[in-house]
Amino acid sequence: MPDGNKKGTVLLECCQEIPCNPCATVCKTGAITKETLNSCPVFHPEKCVGCKLCVAACPGQAIFFLEPEDENGMVGVTFPYEYLPLPEVGQEVTAVDRMGQPVCPAKVRSVETRKAYNRTVLVTLEVPAGHAGEVRFMKRLGREVE
Repeated sequence: MPDGNKKGTVLLECCQEIPCNPCATVCKTGAITKETLNSCPVFHPEKCVGCKLCVAACPGQAIFFLEPEDENGMVGVTFPYEYLPLPEVGQEVTAVDRMGQPVCPAKVRSVETRKAYNRTVLVTLEVPAGHAGEVRFMKRLGREVE
């Protein structure tokens, strides 16, 4: 896992130098900064409080939050989820990589819909620690047809 703190760490996969700064703007502690509007964001783990506002604010869905490994060797991976139906806590799903390829079975640890997230739902999957660096989403759930 990247350097972080006991609350977790932010994983920035923003690699394009484009005019964008919601992550730095929403971060109240200065844990994410940008030298210029076009520069890639920089994460300062010692300042992160684990609020996940940056994950919800990123329009490119290029920020993830990794919770620390628990006593069972599992890690929480948080990402924005913008589909219906929403998964349910405890639901067994398939975790996928950034290309949509299956990585491993996972369990939904949390589904957060805070007002501060501006209607973006954050889903946290519980995955084996060895897969935390690969998991970026989950296989989309089927929709019921009436």
